Amino acid sequence: MSQTHPDPNRRFQIALDRARADWAAADPMRAAALAGCTMEPAGVDVSFFGKPYRVTHPHGIVTPVPATAPSQPAAPRLVHPAVTIVLLHYLLTADGASPADRWIAFRELPDGLFYAQAFAGHAEALLAERFGAEQGLAAFHRAAAVLGGTRLDLADASYRFQAFPRLAVAVLLWEGDDEFPAQARMLFDAHAGHYLPTEDLSGIGDLLAHRLTRS
Repeated sequence: MSQTHPDPNRRFQIALDRARADWAAADPMRAAALAGCTMEPAGVDVSFFGKPYRVTHPHGIVTPVPATAPSQPAAPRLVHPAVTIVLLHYLLTADGASPADRWIAFRELPDGLFYAQAFAGHAEALLAERFGAEQGLAAFHRAAAVLGGTRLDLADASYRFQAFPRLAVAVLLWEGDDEFPAQARMLFDAHAGHYLPTEDLSGIGDLLAHRLTRS
């Protein structure tokens, strides 16, 4: 018997429509304050891995904020639906909790055990494969610097990345040897669940891993 699989584009659209409906009903000024973001006349400005994005209200349209005002008016460049969804979810979930300044493993997040195996097999395995060799540590340092990481004194190499104004992620790397394979771990601020659902935290972990390995 053949199996049918949900259309990923359809799933994105359903999630996007729901997030935009919730955002339309939200108070943008309050959401911006709780999320540590800036309320502008054109919408809420949200920093995502160091890049500014603008989220309009009530429509929930997300566009990059240019570093300088363009000399000629141009049509706004829309971002990938997955990025739009996670920015909307951040604004909708944020409750103003201060960062815990304490790291926890992915499995310790709310319902983290449900996603932990897949997360380790995707994001963390990708990092270990790319940067686990001795020569890979230098590449990891370079990639982390490009993405604005702040060095930590953990593992053989580690960096802290500011995903959102009130949500940080850490990447730890242990190089392999003849006895033990290379390992990579992602840690999250212990209050990460106050700012995103765990499924979205998995998504930004995957995104960070791919950006690091492609830098």
